[in-house]
Amino acid sequence: MLKRHWGMLATVAVFASGSAGAQSPDADQVDRMQRQMEQLQVQMKQVKGELEDAKKKAAEAKAEIPAAFNGAYGADLKPFPAKAPSIIDRVKLTWGGFLAAETVYRQHNTVADIGTTFTSIPYPFSPLFGENEFHGTARQSRLSLLVEGALDPVQKLSGYYEMDFLNVGVTSNYNQSNSWAPRVRQLYFAYVNNEWGFHVLAGQAWSMLTQNKVGITARQEIIPLTIDANYVVGFDFTRNWQVRVVKDFGSWASFGLSIENPAELVYNSTGAVANGGNVGGWLVNFANAGNSFLGSGGYANNFAPDVAPDIIGKAAFDPGWGHYEVFAIARFFNDNTFGCVVAATGLCSTAAALTLVPGQQSQRTKSGDGVGGSVLLPITKYLDIQASTLYGSGIGRYGAANLSDVVVAPDGSLSPIKALHALGGVVLHPWAGLDVYAYAGMEKAQPNYWSVISSGSVAGGGNFTGFGVPNAINTGCGITTAASFTGGTSNCAAINKSVSDVTVGFWQDFYKGNYGRLAGGFEWEYIRRDAFPGFNGCPSGCASPSTSDNVFMTSLRYYPF
Repeated sequence: MLKRHWGMLATVAVFASGSAGAQSPDADQVDRMQRQMEQLQVQMKQVKGELEDAKKKAAEAKAEIPAAFNGAYGADLKPFPAKAPSIIDRVKLTWGGFLAAETVYRQHNTVADIGTTFTSIPYPFSPLFGENEFHGTARQSRLSLLVEGALDPVQKLSGYYEMDFLNVGVTSNYNQSNSWAPRVRQLYFAYVNNEWGFHVLAGQAWSMLTQNKVGITARQEIIPLTIDANYVVGFDFTRNWQVRVVKDFGSWASFGLSIENPAELVYNSTGAVANGGNVGGWLVNFANAGNSFLGSGGYANNFAPDVAPDIIGKAAFDPGWGHYEVFAIARFFNDNTFGCVVAATGLCSTAAALTLVPGQQSQRTKSGDGVGGSVLLPITKYLDIQASTLYGSGIGRYGAANLSDVVVAPDGSLSPIKALHALGGVVLHPWAGLDVYAYAGMEKAQPNYWSVISSGSVAGGGNFTGFGVPNAINTGCGITTAASFTGGTSNCAAINKSVSDVTVGFWQDFYKGNYGRLAGGFEWEYIRRDAFPGFNGCPSGCASPSTSDNVFMTSLRYYPF
């Protein structure tokens, strides 16, 4: 209504100005102007009254606002701001993953799923050696979510979650429902400052030891293209908790330091000391069943008493052609020992131990270390070559074969085992949508044993304890007996000396377009497992017991994102 009144006033004003410009107004014009002025005065009174009413209503509305709001915003309230954008509006969400239908066939039964346990290839004495193994599975299906938010043009926060179903619940099996539990593959957040060339990552991710494609950047790891969920022998990796800091120097060099969750793989089989066993007058404890959220029950769920995180340093270089890395690792192994009175048999006398005063237990910590490097060479746009190696003491955990890190020494401490890991790979891209790959890898451990009188001694060839003892009995590794089926003595210690692997396969895209990507793959693996010679009733230099397996895998994967 106010707009209408003001429009009429403007019209009258224009007419009045035009009339004022006339030189000889007649009586009729004067009368019309007088009547219009009277109408204008009436309308101005109406406008004034409407303004008064509007002010009054505004005052009443202000009085109804709670006092707390008046106190917060002052006497003159301003309109409430527009609703803040939601988290979905402020960040970028990128979904990923695939749906998988896969199969695995093994010449010899390892009682494994789509991930091969390389150190469990059976020897001929085992009934598993004479059995084939087949599984069809969707468990490697994966889902991921990347959340990214820019704080400003140079700073960014991100979070990443990745999961699959390669976990085992209490009742998981292939009998009926196939109800496999989900597991965390990666779960971390990161901060990046491009102006400083600085980034931080915290959470569960691929170890910084794992080879990268460029720099030291999360989600840029060089993961073997294998269908096998355990990848290939010689591939060094973990996916565990870590906090890493990285400094980039332009695009050509990066230096990083990471502290990562530890775990010690203690060898405790024939010729070694088991948890709670004794050696040289010492009782030892190096693993315990988990409690609370760590899980419990069974040796597979036992946890080592780790004392400090693994420390990894890495330097990566991208000079313009190829990617090159050097890295080093420091590890710390911990157990607890209890001093005993040694009986005439040379063993720890537990009866005498019970009479000793408390306080003779001792925590023992030993360190391990390793150095390594890797290269990635893009020979042509059709061919990539990669290689990596790691050598050190106590590094077994980082290899895909998971050889032992340490063994119990005569003083009850954990003694690191020296080992060498190596991997070479070739990936061909003959045309768009086809990748052909071939990998060859090995992990080899050195013996670490002592000549002592202890409960770990085994008949034949002297008394020794430790890893790779020369008195281990391997004469039954190639002979099938009733004991093989009943769980009796098989005379096959088969202490793992080395594991090697050759893997060849391909991935072919069947469809790639607006509805995602559909790809199929095939893979063949040849795995060889070699043991230390031991005491075989023959002169020094006898051949080591060995076994092998041929594995065939297929995969059909749909990538909807």
